[in-house]
Amino acid sequence: MASKKPIAKKRTEKRATLIDILPYIFIIAVVPLIVHLYLDKLTPIEASNWTSGNEYADLLSFWKSRWFIIASALGLFIFIIRNIQGRVPIRINPPLHIPTAIYILFIIISTVASEYVSVALSGFAARYEGMFILLFYILNMLIIFSLISEEGHFRIIFGALLVSASIICILGITQLAGRDFFNSNFGKSFILPAKFAGSELAFRFGKMVYGTLPNPNYMGSYVDLVFPIVIAVIFLAKKKSIKIAAAVLSVLLLINLIGSRSDAGLVGLGAGLLLAVIYFRKKIFRNKVITVISLVIVLAAAGFAAVRFIPSYIDSNRQSYYVEDIVFEGSTAKIVSSTETLVIRYEDPNLTFHDADNKQLEIDISAKEQSTTVKFKDPAYKKYTATVSGGVLEIQNDGVKILFLIRDNSLALMGNAGNEIDNISKPDAIDVRGYEKIGSARIYIWSRAIPLLKNSILTGYGPDTFAIEFPQYDYIGKINAYGTPNMIVDKPHNLYLQIAVNTGVISLIAFLVLIAVYVINSVKLYFVRPGRSVYAQYGAAIFIGICSYLIAGLFNDSVVAVASVFWVLLGAGFACNRLLAGEQK
Repeated sequence: MASKKPIAKKRTEKRATLIDILPYIFIIAVVPLIVHLYLDKLTPIEASNWTSGNEYADLLSFWKSRWFIIASALGLFIFIIRNIQGRVPIRINPPLHIPTAIYILFIIISTVASEYVSVALSGFAARYEGMFILLFYILNMLIIFSLISEEGHFRIIFGALLVSASIICILGITQLAGRDFFNSNFGKSFILPAKFAGSELAFRFGKMVYGTLPNPNYMGSYVDLVFPIVIAVIFLAKKKSIKIAAAVLSVLLLINLIGSRSDAGLVGLGAGLLLAVIYFRKKIFRNKVITVISLVIVLAAAGFAAVRFIPSYIDSNRQSYYVEDIVFEGSTAKIVSSTETLVIRYEDPNLTFHDADNKQLEIDISAKEQSTTVKFKDPAYKKYTATVSGGVLEIQNDGVKILFLIRDNSLALMGNAGNEIDNISKPDAIDVRGYEKIGSARIYIWSRAIPLLKNSILTGYGPDTFAIEFPQYDYIGKINAYGTPNMIVDKPHNLYLQIAVNTGVISLIAFLVLIAVYVINSVKLYFVRPGRSVYAQYGAAIFIGICSYLIAGLFNDSVVAVASVFWVLLGAGFACNRLLAGEQK
């Protein structure tokens, strides 16, 4: 009797289920929407680098960060269990994993080596982007890279993202209209604990659109990420209703971007549009109607940018009053400007004003119940106004406001959190004299932050410790940049500078290598030898969104509300490249 051949077992491909992906759906769709009050008790080091008080009322960041950690930890747990069960694989890609491992290593080293370990672990007030958040960003990317293995996974991610973006945009429209949903009684019931019901809220953004994000600037980065994906859905969706909904959302995203007044977002969107034109060049220029429409959009965007940026640039350089120094000597305080020197002398109970030659200035005095205002007769000082109220002397000139505390026969500058400063220090800085205001004072921030890098080559100062390490004592610089010394700089407005300061220059290099791997691989797949596969469409949309976000990152920094979405999409982008490359082979 002939022996029977053993029957080979059919090999089944390991595929992630909805349960595996659900935590990441929560991260990209729900986390950005979370708005709820948290009263943060500041640590001493946070309070000393904050505006005032030992408590901060946070609505837009704390609970986002905590729910992000919970969802990420759950996703990691499910992934480990599924991998042990043999249901999902760990996919190894050395070009991806090597720079990622280096980045992780230096995040941990920078945390351990930090002088402020507690802040480095949990994050600084109003930001909460400490070590655990950074590590989960990266782990989420790696897990998503391993989990995604079919078109359905992209449809789920895109669908969840678009629903979330729709809610954010609708809320943004209410803010643009001056009727912020969160300031309504109904809106407050969602975001305030019961014991604070009926409390007044004072969002400091005016009519600028912030949606559910911590600052209108971040709306720009969010739109840059999502807009290309929405456009892709318009072309990829089979149902007409979904196409129409996506088209409406694309318009809402643009309205929200303009309403946010995020220059960084506009720059990022411009870069994304350029990439889209290159990618779709054959289709665009094959159809005359589409060509004309595309040119109109590009020209309109260029015109809007010119109107938006050029006047802003010119206005930012109109700085007729520039403070050189403030010097305290005994009972006097000298405000030394580029045009004149105002000497203020206080010898109880007399307060007098003098010029650089110690000649007393003639003044006009007007008194009210709570304050006394002084105007100067000398033409050189005609723009100055001095106001005394409750032991505080306020000096104003051409939009600059400086507060002095009146003490026993002496004066002191009122610094951050009411600190009394009678000895002005100046930090290491790049000379940007006269240009401090450009880019909403970004030039000023960068000129003071870049010198910090000489001590963060190997390891950084610690995740989210930028506000502590930034020279907050640079009162002269802040006066020229912001018009007041009472300003806390808690973020660098630059993603790459943020990484270099917080976790070190080497960690920044590792991050850039990681991004370079993704960009080079994507360019080969989508631009050099583009395919017609659905993965090519998904991948191109994610790639354009990622690039737009990274360009905006030149002027914006990382924040949990948006970065959590970025890292998940980056993982999806790597996964899409893997799937498309497999198809092409």
